[in-house]
Amino acid sequence: MTSQIPTNILKKLCLLTLLLSQLCRASTIEVRSGSCIFHFDPAALAAMNYGSNPNVGALIFEEFFRGDDDRLRTRNQLLSDQIVPNFTAIPATNLKLEVNGSTVTNINPAGQPTRNRKPSTFSYDPANVTGTATGEIGFTGTTRFIGDFTGAFVLGDYVLRYNLPAGTTEPNRGWVFVNNFDFQGFPAFETTAVTVQATGGKLIIEGKLTIARELDLFFFVGDRGKIVGEFRFETPSAPASPPPMPTISRLPSGAAQLSFFGKGNALYQIQQSSDLQQWTTLDYKVAGKGQMLQWTDNTATSASKRFYRIVEDN
Repeated sequence: MTSQIPTNILKKLCLLTLLLSQLCRASTIEVRSGSCIFHFDPAALAAMNYGSNPNVGALIFEEFFRGDDDRLRTRNQLLSDQIVPNFTAIPATNLKLEVNGSTVTNINPAGQPTRNRKPSTFSYDPANVTGTATGEIGFTGTTRFIGDFTGAFVLGDYVLRYNLPAGTTEPNRGWVFVNNFDFQGFPAFETTAVTVQATGGKLIIEGKLTIARELDLFFFVGDRGKIVGEFRFETPSAPASPPPMPTISRLPSGAAQLSFFGKGNALYQIQQSSDLQQWTTLDYKVAGKGQMLQWTDNTATSASKRFYRIVEDN
């Protein structure tokens, strides 16, 4: 014996199915913009297991190619070009990598090794980020090192994944920064002490950078798990906008102290002028982490006349 579902009930079931389908789709968020800040520890890099000269660090952070400085260069240019003159140590903190969109264009002249910047394909459910994370987050930003060896050691064309692809040795490693410069799919930094926040459409991941299994195996034997820095990923990336007006106070020494609220993963230049025409950068950049920031101009005196401004650099 067979029976048919009444038409009115069938319509309600179809509407319910459609509604549930829409709710499922709405819970998945794609990552196609944002940024990640690296803070390397120069002492930890220098102490890694490589080289034989005790007067030369194993790794010395030497150059950072950000934004168009990275995306408009070929692989060979990233090995040889210098933004900061001479091959010498530079500050290893506040290194801002930009999230790639769904497509990227690499500059690959014929006959040269290729660049391998990757598009972002990452999506997640904010109710269960690590349980639903799929794909990878591609970045623009190349890091270059020198040390007790000839030439330069480059890591770049990064992607961030939650766990590595099936078939990889030890795929279930949590959040991993994978290098694609020259060696595609080569894990560079594993992570530890990671916290994840997913609220209001914003995803924040932060923790410590450690040497990955593959860097240990092929370059820095015995250093797997060594902490060499910190990272902070945040999306979406806020558009450039004037930061809130800072408050200025005069310290007993005569120095001027500026306080202002820094947005998450925004970078700031603090500048001064005596005539509001010519501006000089006093501090290169300060990383904002969604908190109050302070900066002190120790060159100011009680008799000095200075104007200050804060320039947000996204």
